[in-house]
Amino acid sequence: MTLVFNQLRLENIRSYDDQTVTFERGENLIFGANGAGKSTILQGVFGGLFQTAIKYQVGTDFDLPDLVRKQADEGRLVLTFEAGGEEYTVDWRIEKTYDDGEVDGAKTKSGYPQLSSPALDEDISQVGTVQEEIRRIIGMDAESFVNSVYVQQGDITRLIHADTETRREILDGLLGLHHLDDLVDRMDAVRLEYGKAERDAKAKRTETRNRLDEFPERDEIQAEIAETAERISDKKDDVADNEDELESLRELKSDNEETLDRIDDLESDLEAKREKLADAEDDHERHKESLEAEQAARREAESTFDEKREALDELREHNATPDDALRSKEAAESAYESAQSTAESARASVQSIEEGTLSTLAVEIETLDEAITETRDDIDEVEETLELAGEKKATGESHRTDAEERAERLETDLDETKADIADRADELDIPRDASLRALAQSHIPEKRRTVSEERETVREERGRLETLQGQVDELAAESECPVCGASEDAHDIDTDAVAEEHAAALVEKNERLDKLEVERERLDALERQVTEAIDLRDDLDDARETASDAQDDIDEAEATIEECESELESLQEELAERQDEREEKREEKQAAEAELETARERVVEAETTERLVGRAVDLYENIDDIEGQVSQHEQNIENVRELRRQAHDRVRDLEADVEVLEDELGDANPDDLRAEIAEIEELVEEIHDEKAEAEAHIENLTGRLAELNQTKRQLQDERERVAMLDDQVTWAAEHHEEAAAVMEKYREVRGKLRERNLAKLNQYTNEMFGDLYQSQSYRGVRIDKKYNIHLIAADGELIEPELSSGGESTILNLALRAGVYRIIAQRDGVAGSALPPFILDEPTTYLDDDHVGELQTMIETISDWNVPQVLVVSHDETLIENSDHTIFVEKDPATETSRVRTSNASPSPQPNEEAEAADD
Repeated sequence: MTLVFNQLRLENIRSYDDQTVTFERGENLIFGANGAGKSTILQGVFGGLFQTAIKYQVGTDFDLPDLVRKQADEGRLVLTFEAGGEEYTVDWRIEKTYDDGEVDGAKTKSGYPQLSSPALDEDISQVGTVQEEIRRIIGMDAESFVNSVYVQQGDITRLIHADTETRREILDGLLGLHHLDDLVDRMDAVRLEYGKAERDAKAKRTETRNRLDEFPERDEIQAEIAETAERISDKKDDVADNEDELESLRELKSDNEETLDRIDDLESDLEAKREKLADAEDDHERHKESLEAEQAARREAESTFDEKREALDELREHNATPDDALRSKEAAESAYESAQSTAESARASVQSIEEGTLSTLAVEIETLDEAITETRDDIDEVEETLELAGEKKATGESHRTDAEERAERLETDLDETKADIADRADELDIPRDASLRALAQSHIPEKRRTVSEERETVREERGRLETLQGQVDELAAESECPVCGASEDAHDIDTDAVAEEHAAALVEKNERLDKLEVERERLDALERQVTEAIDLRDDLDDARETASDAQDDIDEAEATIEECESELESLQEELAERQDEREEKREEKQAAEAELETARERVVEAETTERLVGRAVDLYENIDDIEGQVSQHEQNIENVRELRRQAHDRVRDLEADVEVLEDELGDANPDDLRAEIAEIEELVEEIHDEKAEAEAHIENLTGRLAELNQTKRQLQDERERVAMLDDQVTWAAEHHEEAAAVMEKYREVRGKLRERNLAKLNQYTNEMFGDLYQSQSYRGVRIDKKYNIHLIAADGELIEPELSSGGESTILNLALRAGVYRIIAQRDGVAGSALPPFILDEPTTYLDDDHVGELQTMIETISDWNVPQVLVVSHDETLIENSDHTIFVEKDPATETSRVRTSNASPSPQPNEEAEAADD
């Protein structure tokens, strides 16, 4: 599947405000200063295809919110690419999320990403759907893309430093062998399932055969079924005979029961009439007793009437009763209302004094007591504050004296230290009048940095001189140049003169280093004195501040003393006023208590009159009630006499009815009928038992017949089950063998393909390694069948890649990546198709100049494999000069914003650019 990147738009993505990058077919070189935003372009290409995997596959040192520019809330990434001759555009929008005003994450904006193309019936949206469609279009997922297409910055040795199992999975996946692994695993699972099915069928067949051995013979079961059916028929005939006999006995019993019921009805009616007769006689006697009781009650009411009249006469003679108040019921009721009003008025007066005047005075006295207590507490508190303020003043005066003495001593020490610092600054060519802060933060660090840089420069020059001296010594001893192998005469060098010159220069460098060491020690001493002076100055400030704080405490204490004395005088005056007011309230309370006593006497007098008149009113009402009772008793006596006459008439009528019923009943004997019915019931019970016994026998025989038929069916089912399990065992065994054969075939094909691919991988990796590697330390690479990778030393020894240098590891990994890429190109590069772009982010890390030149050759070689596009991020001038298309990235330091400039002509290299691995 051809894949070519056409255009990338970055809007508020990392350091980009709004920039569009255009890619061309062939080699695209992305270059610029460190931190300009070069790697962000490659991350944008990857993110356009696999945004959801960017955190796990690319740039794992940042989270998704870091992808959006700091100044923005939303970022946009639009990638246009070609695949299979069709152009596609994918548009991503990422927005930050906030919690309490702080960024707490980021997410793809709702409705995005959006994938559009003329090849699609309609635009596609939503993350999962778009990612799945892109994987289908380009034929690989994010992990395969990183392992085969995208060689990331700082991750160039990914394959060779992976463990063996991980490396095998990666390479098998890239070379297409993982599909055969899946087939082998699936077929092995199928084989195991068939084996399990065979074992289960055999176990079930054995179990079924064991159950068959426990069954009786089929002929025996059939004979017992026929015998049981015949016995059931005989018992059913017996039950039918019992039913006929029972029906005759039921009819005879029914006739006797009807006769007995008629006798019972007559006897019941006779008994009811006799009971009613007895009730009537009882009523007659009860009415007689009621008449006597009513007469006695009338006599008792008349006696009570006389007693109430006598009590009323006694009340009229009481001296507390008002004149003429009891002459009649109406006069008594009027006097009672008047007495109630007088008593209520007297009680209200008492209540007014108790709850009004006395209560108010009690509250006022209690309030004054509390106020007096509070005032006394305030006086105690002010006196305590006054005492504490005096103590605080004395303490402050003592602290002030101590702090002033300490400040004087510190000031003397600080002046002496500053004088020493000025002298040392002169020795180090530092302004003697510089402030302590300037010395500590500027002059000393700057001087130390200057000394350190000069020491490093002198050390490097000394190292270079020592290397040159060694090479001159080797040239003199071996008569052969250790660098190029030429003879001593070819260089035309006076080795003795050069050695003497180098020795003199080395002496000079060593002396300069000694002087710089002395100067650094002086700087250390100066820095210590400056630190000491700063500490003295801080202590002096603390002492002065302590003296000032002590004076503040003294002033505050004196102000407190003055305020407390004034407040104490005011509180004492307030206390005297409240005590006088409390005494006045107590005198008012005594007067109110005397008035209350007089009011209570009036209440007693009024309540006595109220009680006597009320008693007279009650007597008048009782007399009226008793008169009514006497009248009611007379009426009741007349009513009871009438009821007694009616009861006598009922007795006479009921005696006549009893005589009639006795004549109708005659000489009938119900006991004989009951005895005959009992005999019939006993006979019925015996026949019922015989019938039940026969029915139980039938039920048992029917159950046995059902059991025999069930056993017969089970026997047939088990025989059929054995035959079915025989077929299952045969089927599972045949399929188990077939699955094992297919699985073995898959393994054989996988082994042959892996062997073929490994042979090509070794060949292509070694060819590329030979082209790239310029040293004689290693003569090749070996990748064994387990995907273990070793470097082959000059003597044939196998060396672990981890033991090689960084540059050798880089060359080995590039050669291995190129080998894998070539195999994929040969496998997929048919019918005019091509591989995806090859992406290299800072591939020159750890490589020297010679190997960088060979890297350019490797890129050109890869381009010849029908690779439509190569993207490279690098600082190296050789790669920049030979690129087909350049993309220059620069960042404005004022706005921290990246810009891009593209060109098809190789630009002049930027000065002083370092090829470092850390880009952005």
